[in-house]
Amino acid sequence: MDVSGELATVGVAGASALVAAMMSDGWRGVRDWVARLLGQGQGEAEARHVARLDRDRELLAAAPEGEDRSGAVLASWTVRLQDLADEDQEAGRALLEFVNRWREQNPEAGEKASVVRQSAKASGKARINQVGGSQTVINPGRS
Repeated sequence: MDVSGELATVGVAGASALVAAMMSDGWRGVRDWVARLLGQGQGEAEARHVARLDRDRELLAAAPEGEDRSGAVLASWTVRLQDLADEDQEAGRALLEFVNRWREQNPEAGEKASVVRQSAKASGKARINQVGGSQTVINPGRS
């Protein structure tokens, strides 16, 4: 199975599934699996990863209503998981298999995780531009 193209972006897919799983009923099993994958059989390392995963889950759960903290958690796990896949292709393949299996078992959670809601209100001569993802705003009237 040639997964080199998929491994190039497995960090994003893995982090998306992980963040969605953080608020699901099956969290404990996902957490333990990810900690084992990252800890690579090192008990102390696995414990550190469990602690970090639990902290991130608590951060998401403690967010006041209307405040979305998932972006920061998603970004940090994307980097961490992509680094793992880049350094260890077998771990990357295992992560890719996990993501595919998790998506099949949780199609509604995957959809919820990818929904972006934006709202804005302008008045007077104000103008609003909304873009999902990264953006650079250049105002030619100011230098």
